[in-house]
Amino acid sequence: MIAALLFVAAILVIIWWLLRARPRRFNWQVIDVNGVQRRYLQHVAEEDLRDRPLLLCFHGGRAQVERLARRSGLAEAGAQHGCIVIFPEAREGWIDLRPERGGSARDLEFVDALLDLLIGDNRVDPSSVFAVGISNGGQFVFRLACERPGRFAAVATALSNLPVAALSWRSAPPVPIALIFGRRDRVMPWEGGRLQRRPGLPAGGEVVSAPATVRFWVERNRAQLPPQRRRFVSAGHEVEIEDYAAETAGAGVRSVTVAKWGHRWPRWDGGPPASTDRFNAANVVMEFFAEQSLSGKTAPTFPGAAERRARS
Repeated sequence: MIAALLFVAAILVIIWWLLRARPRRFNWQVIDVNGVQRRYLQHVAEEDLRDRPLLLCFHGGRAQVERLARRSGLAEAGAQHGCIVIFPEAREGWIDLRPERGGSARDLEFVDALLDLLIGDNRVDPSSVFAVGISNGGQFVFRLACERPGRFAAVATALSNLPVAALSWRSAPPVPIALIFGRRDRVMPWEGGRLQRRPGLPAGGEVVSAPATVRFWVERNRAQLPPQRRRFVSAGHEVEIEDYAAETAGAGVRSVTVAKWGHRWPRWDGGPPASTDRFNAANVVMEFFAEQSLSGKTAPTFPGAAERRARS
């Protein structure tokens, strides 16, 4: 009996040691933004290269940063494309374009400061900055696309409908965008309307429907009609992907709809790695991002970045 207990204890010690010895995949970092400490979770890359693409991933209203980082597959998908992958944090939720969120610029300033830091240190290629957000994070990405369009090569949103208040940004510069929806989403309803106040969405607010969100971006981006459509079934889930190509001086739009899907990141594992019964929206987003570039446009410049590069 004692020998058995000692054996079990030894196994537990070995497991504990292995867990402690395993390299961490994510590290928390802190940045000062106008005197306020803001945090972001960074995926640990295998090698430290210069001028890499950057993928910013914005969590939903409950500020579950680590949950998104570990369960969405965004970190792995981004890393496969050579990206630095970062998950910024907003503990009280992101201040998007809904009037109920108050309109403060503090989250925009957080993103500006983070980009200035990474680009100024030569870690990030300023022409290859991408952003993706889910739920409230997706609505914040809409704000970035409206108020900071020149800083991003492309953006993506998941389970996010456009706030009604954002319709006034119809004439802003085009930004390539991918939009992911669940037809049975009860938090961000497919048909739009007034959002219910609930944990993660305390501000409520009014949003347009998912189809109206797509139409807004197709019109603003001057994308082509009709779209190219792909439909398939994976592990019993019906998925439709519509790609609207960019007109001259415009930008492309991708719409992804998962039937019978609610308010959670679209991902399922139904077989071996090569199986068609495996799906992750992260791969669809990165596939879209890989097709986008700011080449041919004037790459944005940022305060202090040029001077730091000259000294490097």
